[in-house]
Amino acid sequence: VSAAGRVRTVATCEEGGFFGLAISPDGSMLFEADFDTHKIRRVEVATGAVTAIAGSGENGDADGVGDAAQFCSPVGLALSPDGRALFVADCGSDKVRRVEVLNGAVTTLAGCGRRGGTDGAGNTARFHAPIGIAMSPDGSALFVTDFSGHKIRRVEVVGRAVTTLAGKGWGSADGVSKSAQLSFPGGVAMSA
Repeated sequence: VSAAGRVRTVATCEEGGFFGLAISPDGSMLFEADFDTHKIRRVEVATGAVTAIAGSGENGDADGVGDAAQFCSPVGLALSPDGRALFVADCGSDKVRRVEVLNGAVTTLAGCGRRGGTDGAGNTARFHAPIGIAMSPDGSALFVTDFSGHKIRRVEVVGRAVTTLAGKGWGSADGVSKSAQLSFPGGVAMSA
């Protein structure tokens, strides 16, 4: 949708279920998380060309490059301020993943792959269906909605420390930090 309200189709894809979207800083590329086919795709805005940059299409959680990597129902996407790294809330694997935009190399930033709500560094942390993800303006931290864990988590990009910012379980109680209760938080956004 343009500033004037003009709507145009940039690309279509017959397969999959698109959830997360992120756009490059210069607006030339759009990235999408394909929940159903377990892939991350890049769309060239000018031409509409669609290319899978990561994911084999098989359900899994393997790190690797391009189609050697696997995702399990990826949902949320956040792009680093410089546009070089894409961060994925990989819902089914209970992990936060990093994709290098240039070559499609996928690494696990946080999460061990077992459901839970444990804070910790890297693969010692546990998530329960992460779906929403946003990046801090300076690119130092990610904010992740832990949908079935009923929490909002912070993940440090360097050091990979995961901490719970809000939520201690299902509910709707206001409060500070872990005294608040959330009910299936979905999206998350950062203010500038």
